[in-house]
Amino acid sequence: MVTIPSTVSADCMGGAVSQLKGFWSYVHADDESDDGRIARLAKDVVAEFEMLTGEKIDLFLDKDAISWGEDWRNKIDDSLASIAFFIPVITPRYFMSAECRRELRYFASRAKNLGVEELVLPLLYVDVPSLHEDTPSDDLVALVKPFQWENWLELRFADVDSGEYRRGVARLARRLVEANKQAEEVNLVAAARELEPSREDEDDAPGVLDQLAAAEETLPEWQMTLEAISREITEIGQIAQEAAEDIQRGGDQGMGFAARLTNARKLSKRMHEPSERVWSLGNEFASQLHRVDTGFRTMINQAASEVRENLQSRSDICDFFNSIREMSAASDEAMEEIQNMINEISPIEGMSRDLRNPLRRLRQGLTLIIEAREVTDEWVELIEGTGIDCDDLAISSPQQPSDST
Repeated sequence: MVTIPSTVSADCMGGAVSQLKGFWSYVHADDESDDGRIARLAKDVVAEFEMLTGEKIDLFLDKDAISWGEDWRNKIDDSLASIAFFIPVITPRYFMSAECRRELRYFASRAKNLGVEELVLPLLYVDVPSLHEDTPSDDLVALVKPFQWENWLELRFADVDSGEYRRGVARLARRLVEANKQAEEVNLVAAARELEPSREDEDDAPGVLDQLAAAEETLPEWQMTLEAISREITEIGQIAQEAAEDIQRGGDQGMGFAARLTNARKLSKRMHEPSERVWSLGNEFASQLHRVDTGFRTMINQAASEVRENLQSRSDICDFFNSIREMSAASDEAMEEIQNMINEISPIEGMSRDLRNPLRRLRQGLTLIIEAREVTDEWVELIEGTGIDCDDLAISSPQQPSDST
């Protein structure tokens, strides 16, 4: 049985619970623009997969179908063995969606770490120019570019009842079947290694405190990047405000459209460099963040047991927790500046063609920052769930309440 929510109203994924799970990541606006064909394609691919394998699969299609208030990464990790595929439906808007970027980054990173890249099959639905770059400037594009892609640029125009469309669906489903076979082989090898771990691996494995020390080196870099982003946003806001005032004065003085266009071109020229810097810093910040995301989550989840086993570790762990809280607070503050800047720019965004390029780069950079902010917020939620009270360096686990009175 394929479980598809009756109402698809949010970007990217959703789900149900069963033996096998397929993840279909897409932008809802793209599906609407194409009269629901993206969701229809998901249903057809799953139906073909079931026919080829005889196995049932639930399709994670819409976020409203499961409780996304919970940690969706943990839900996915808990069921990695039952994941049949992750298909991101790639369009220009996909890389502009913070939610879709987070999902793709997480799945792609996890697949590479586990050696099951075959289970991530990007479906190119609408061409994205950055995919043609030898060295993509978007780090997420660079991450997924080496994966095995499925080209749907022409098939998306085929009639859903045509043989061409049905053969395309069958080909995609067969690729997923083969990917699962390869993933099963990788899992068997990995399971064998876990049953017979080498002493050398155990000796070389870094401990929690070792990981904390490495993490602490990264946090100041993020803080510096955030501060640089904040400065650029402030500068852009000032430029936009000055331009708006010039345009308003021109209107009050009865200046013609040619003079206003000249002002808009001046604004575009002034915004070019800071917009490029915001885009570059956004990439840098997101890259820094996601390089250690999995490690940070592991350390946070291990913190409670580490404190129970080694009371002296409490101080180091609480210092780490406080650094993350400060990082999250700084991200929230930066987001307020971003919103203020957007409010100032919005009235002049559609004034001229000259403004489109710098504003587009600016939005791309801001999307990366938004993506990163949500990750740090999730870290804070995980910290709160550890039961470690850093105010008095005491631990109080909800599962194992203290016996003290």
